[in-house]
Amino acid sequence: MIQLLTAAVLFVLAAVRVPAMVRNRRDTVFLAAVFAGAGSVLMSPEVYATVDQYIGGINLSKLALHSSVILSLWYLRRAVLEAIMPADTRRAVIPTLPLTLTLALEFMLFVLTGPTTTTDSWGLYHDRLPAALFSAVLVGFLGWICGGGAVACFRYVPRMRRSFKAGFTMAGAGCVLGLFVTIKFTIGLLSIPLPAFAAVPLPSDSVIRVVEMLALILVGAGLMLPALAGRTGRRRRARWEADTLAGVEPIRKRILQNVDPDRLLETDPAAPARERLHRMIVEVWDAELASGGTLTAQERTFLLAAEEQLDLNRLS
Repeated sequence: MIQLLTAAVLFVLAAVRVPAMVRNRRDTVFLAAVFAGAGSVLMSPEVYATVDQYIGGINLSKLALHSSVILSLWYLRRAVLEAIMPADTRRAVIPTLPLTLTLALEFMLFVLTGPTTTTDSWGLYHDRLPAALFSAVLVGFLGWICGGGAVACFRYVPRMRRSFKAGFTMAGAGCVLGLFVTIKFTIGLLSIPLPAFAAVPLPSDSVIRVVEMLALILVGAGLMLPALAGRTGRRRRARWEADTLAGVEPIRKRILQNVDPDRLLETDPAAPARERLHRMIVEVWDAELASGGTLTAQERTFLLAAEEQLDLNRLS
């Protein structure tokens, strides 16, 4: 049930990112959420067993689950780095070699494990070295992603705007929790071939499952928050532009009523409101200079405030 709830949260995140996906023709957060959601669905024992019976009953679902998780983590890493790193410090292309090697190694270890039958616990096969390594590679990849993500988030958070700062603080906290989960899993794996690790005190599986879900939710919500804040900000700016445009138009009409129409550029009603507003303000100031001063004090204050806000919107 927890797995399906987590999957639902992740698919909601993917749905929220659809507009960005359509607008930019690519979105790493969307891809991370889709692959993570698919992996979470397969983590449900009932779903896992049902799917695996349909594809041969040899635990191919486990390979699909691992591959989905690895891909989701990779795109999550890309999403975090692309979102928080300054453009001048970001590499043009993030090498895919670690992803390719990890997926290839997982496939090789799955094959080397030998024949298996459907089980809801891969740990039954951890007495086989390739099977234990198959799990360890995924855990190691997850730890690498979590550690790198936490460092990147907390390194660049102080430079961010408020919504980004809150979002990536949550994402960084989720990465830290994820790192603790990977440490627990790694020790658990090592305790099978090396019994001495069994003496290390660890939280119970139920506690770790809650921490794992909390980490996923924190990272997902942290990445969702800047997108939602950005959408709200765009709507607020659009409403301000429309209201300000309605206030500038009568001022422009009055100031330009005695100006030769041939000296005015033709207006484009299809142009964005921001561009039309900027153009109107420039025309009003030009006419004001040419006429020697016909604006009222209230109109001057209004235009100066509008011009200042336009500059702020352009920088945000």
